[in-house]
Amino acid sequence: MEQLFEKLNELMREYDNFIIMGHKDPDLDSLGSSLGLYEVIESFNKKAYLFLNINHLEEYNSNINQAMEKMEKNVVCVNEHTYSKIIGKTLLIITDVHSINRLEYSKLVSKFDLIILDHHIKSKDYIKNSKFMYIDSNLSSMSEIITFYCEYNNIDLDNVIATILLAGIEIDTNGFNLKTTSRTYEAASTLMEMGADSILKQELLKETKEEYLKRANFIGNSFMLNSDIAMCIINNITTSIELASVAEELLTFEDVKASITIGRLEKNLIGVSARSLGDIDVEVIMKSLGGGGHSSNAAAQVKDKTIREVREELKNIILNNEVSYYE
Repeated sequence: MEQLFEKLNELMREYDNFIIMGHKDPDLDSLGSSLGLYEVIESFNKKAYLFLNINHLEEYNSNINQAMEKMEKNVVCVNEHTYSKIIGKTLLIITDVHSINRLEYSKLVSKFDLIILDHHIKSKDYIKNSKFMYIDSNLSSMSEIITFYCEYNNIDLDNVIATILLAGIEIDTNGFNLKTTSRTYEAASTLMEMGADSILKQELLKETKEEYLKRANFIGNSFMLNSDIAMCIINNITTSIELASVAEELLTFEDVKASITIGRLEKNLIGVSARSLGDIDVEVIMKSLGGGGHSSNAAAQVKDKTIREVREELKNIILNNEVSYYE
């Protein structure tokens, strides 16, 4: 980890300006890791810019709206219309995403040198012109690693930013239930020591009634494929985040050892998200669709097939006992 942090510090010394960009439909992990990087960049007396449409926060989800409204620190934001005003040697830092199709603004990758920091399963459409890429899908979240990066540089985090980072970890681990290690708890403890506010964190994690009812409707239409695996179909256009959120919530129900959600991400692209409590290897299932991941957290994207075709393919794989169970 220290080698990564020193590499990042070398880049901090090399460039004058840094634009930090996350993924479409940003969540608190994307925002938290971006803000943590913002703090590090400023500690090097360099110019930091967050790629976020601050004048149209209503375009983002309610968590992002609340987080930005709570910010006391002055964070300079740019968007597709204002980034061109930045003058000097500039590095684009992409965090919590590596897929060109999932970027907040994909055209920016051709404008600047760039690096990628992510914890998601590497996809086929990863950005190929990066100066440096670090992807570790064993990590709970980008907020976890950026917390340690801030600690490595002795950064005294803004209290609200520390809270957003803590909320980012909680979101991506589904309340410290998935992909959680001793290091994850250590990062959470570090953030509390830095001033993270547990009451504010709960405020940031609240969702609107409409968001809750929407997800509840999806879950209400879920069904059991067999005695252990739940499946949910989302027929309208959705996001990878929403698919993952539904899959994670399905795991909280009795008798569910693994869950799979299927939905349409784009006109010709189907997304699949799979989660497991550990007894069932969902990576094997996702590999059958060209995806991958880990035994408890995996995903796939399938082009030029219908939701029905993907669902039937998965049913055949699972019901024909091509699923790995751990003893």
